[in-house]
Amino acid sequence: MRRAETKAAPKNGGREAYQQSAAVTSKVDPTSEAFSQSDVDDYRPSEEVDEELAARENERFITYVDEMGQLVSRPLDMKAERKAAQDAPAPYEEVAEDAFLETYRALRADCCMHLIETAKPLEPGAESVVTFDRESLVLKGDSPWRAVAFAPADEVSEVSLVSFIRKKGYLGAELLWLNSKGVPVMMIDQPFSRKYPETWYRYGYLQGTLEREQGQHYLIVFLPYLDARPASDGLKQVIEGELVLSAP
Repeated sequence: MRRAETKAAPKNGGREAYQQSAAVTSKVDPTSEAFSQSDVDDYRPSEEVDEELAARENERFITYVDEMGQLVSRPLDMKAERKAAQDAPAPYEEVAEDAFLETYRALRADCCMHLIETAKPLEPGAESVVTFDRESLVLKGDSPWRAVAFAPADEVSEVSLVSFIRKKGYLGAELLWLNSKGVPVMMIDQPFSRKYPETWYRYGYLQGTLEREQGQHYLIVFLPYLDARPASDGLKQVIEGELVLSAP
């Protein structure tokens, strides 16, 4: 029987062979057959990759059904869309905390005196339903707007008003504070502090809380329009419905 023999390699021979092998695998001659064009194609500058990603981001389409019932798809210029959204004015104006915007409107001094005798009491912690319909009383003056009067108790320091959406319509009410003699002293033409699209679709109502200042005795809730009219976000301001007024 022949016995297999194992011969030890020279000490330096193995190291040199390894170094030569490593040199061969780490350096490829571009002119050799081992060099492939795919080695170049696989490498792309980062700038080129970024440009391609940006181009893909801008290549978007919008699909909809037109008035003929046909499915239409058209490219959407995302760069122009972003620019338009950035340049568009905000649908509301932001003010600092505890601040307000002053506006002016001409009203007769006796516009609400006839409403005082019908004023409903409003106690702390209570709430009242404000109803507007054909039987509602109106303000005196050139614009007979529908109105409801309240007499908040002396302990009431703030009031809250809520307007709900009903079939895409809501009551766009405004508030008017009177002194003890029934003369207007302050009008709030935008009592809702949350008039944003997300409020409509997420909660289905508008809400605002207002502080009561010294000298404000009676509160008038009125509609500053005679007929239903378009509002923001495809909604409509109506002349009949209910609000909720409360004293938190």
